[in-house]
Amino acid sequence: MGRLVFVVGLGGGALVATITVCLTTAWALGEVAGFHHSLEHHPLQVPWFYAAFAVILLLGGGLVASGINLIRLSIALGVVNALLLPIALGFLFRLARTKLPESMRLKGIYAAMIGAIFFCAAATGVYAALAGSIGTLMRKPP
Repeated sequence: MGRLVFVVGLGGGALVATITVCLTTAWALGEVAGFHHSLEHHPLQVPWFYAAFAVILLLGGGLVASGINLIRLSIALGVVNALLLPIALGFLFRLARTKLPESMRLKGIYAAMIGAIFFCAAATGVYAALAGSIGTLMRKPP
């Protein structure tokens, strides 16, 4: 019974994560294309959004069914995320310094501290990604 509960819970979590990732991707594509608030509309009003959601869901299912090593794919995506972290944090820092309302903007010593924290996080991510990748490449197969 415990295994069944574990499998059902794991499957439910995976289903929620899949739907969330697909909806987020479809929503982001809509935002980039200039279509806002697509989740608030009926599917007949924004068919492109729900079509994008379905295509992304099918592509993800096809990837899983393809037989690709999902553990290696997950590790590779983690490395890519770590390498892109400096770009994402740089844009977030810039937005916090320039686009927030004046009363909420990062300023002075607080901005410098946040910048230093962002830099350390980005440097750690890049170091871990490169060290792990190089270590994997240098390791001899058993």
